[in-house]
Amino acid sequence: MKKFLHMFLRHWRKSPVKISLTVFSVALGTGILIISLSAGAVIKDRVTSGMAKNGSVLYVANATLNSDGSTERVMPGEWDADAPSKVALESGVVSYAALVTNTPFDEVAVNGTSYRLRSALGTSLEYFDVFSLKIVAGLQMTAQDVAQGSKKVWVTEQLATILFGSPEAAIGKMVQPPGRIFRRGPEGDSGKTLITYYAVTGVFATPSEVARRSYGIGDLVFPYTSMIPSGMNATFEKRMMAGTFVVKTSVASEKKAEAAIRQVLAADYPKTDGKDVSVVVWEGSSRGASTYLQQLRQAISIFTVSVNILGLVLLVISSLGIFSVMVVELLGRRREIALERAIGASQADVVKEFWTWSVALSLIGAVVGILIALPLSGPVLKTISPLVGEVSTQFTAAAGLTLPSVLEGLLLALGCGGVLGALPAFAAVKGNISDTLREV
Repeated sequence: MKKFLHMFLRHWRKSPVKISLTVFSVALGTGILIISLSAGAVIKDRVTSGMAKNGSVLYVANATLNSDGSTERVMPGEWDADAPSKVALESGVVSYAALVTNTPFDEVAVNGTSYRLRSALGTSLEYFDVFSLKIVAGLQMTAQDVAQGSKKVWVTEQLATILFGSPEAAIGKMVQPPGRIFRRGPEGDSGKTLITYYAVTGVFATPSEVARRSYGIGDLVFPYTSMIPSGMNATFEKRMMAGTFVVKTSVASEKKAEAAIRQVLAADYPKTDGKDVSVVVWEGSSRGASTYLQQLRQAISIFTVSVNILGLVLLVISSLGIFSVMVVELLGRRREIALERAIGASQADVVKEFWTWSVALSLIGAVVGILIALPLSGPVLKTISPLVGEVSTQFTAAAGLTLPSVLEGLLLALGCGGVLGALPAFAAVKGNISDTLREV
């Protein structure tokens, strides 16, 4: 430490501007690298990974896959409404599973005014667990609501605000899906509208736009059994509606999850002809597989790699100042180094001395770089948020430094500075000691 301070003061007295610029350049490179690493971490850990927390989401359908990639529903269905719960209990890879039924309407009326919906779904109470949807007002859907086919709906916080002004104001209010017109009379020239009202029972936090588009999360959901007309065979109707369900899996491999799901369904619903049930598994929305999520991940990966490479290149360029300082140090101390070696200092001791000095300079620069990055990270990341396209809103909200990025940037700065600073020392210890003394 004493030797380091002596060396630092000696260099500072000789060239304070050069030492200051070297430290500042390392600080600038480290700060930029940390901000770039944080940008990638924010996108990966807080945006895309947050779409399906603690697992991935897949849809499962009792269907066959056509050559053009479309699915064709198997009729009559080969499994019943208990299939999702059996898969969740027996597969070992599925945490939650919920039936999903696409509705034939895309609008609702409130107090005589019609509002168009982006999506409305009939489902079961596990749907909220699959997508980690948190209730912010009202009550959660219950098993009794599903069993009784309750005329209740749950809406997003955003939709509740649009329809009723606030989530709290929405609770207990009535919404009306489009009614059905029944014709009567021999000519069918008259009719009546069957009006069904649903009570808003709960409001859940609005999912991110990326998650909504990726998985088709409904803006309005209700018990799928509420769609069963009175007087119909409920068991038969439930089986007809059980052809599609959504699961949250604990494994990253879609193929592994699909194999486990197929195994459960084949065992619990054997066919008389010896063939397995028809199962199609995909990542996307309830209406079918989509390339949206794959394209989004690819774009984010390209952005993350590009930004990180840019930050690393800038760090290497800024660390060249340490190399320059070490070269000057070597030229000024050739005789001293030769004398040290003559009285017993090993080559490793000389290299270690230069390495320690360069790492110390890098550490000072890196610490200053972290202090610079702390206040600038938020504004800088928000400035580049338009570059990440559709995830810009989530990116802006989460913009800031992450601890792993700070530690990674610090280690890279020390490593880069240490390597560049030690390189001149290897050249210094290669020459003959006596020749060096004579030359100097």
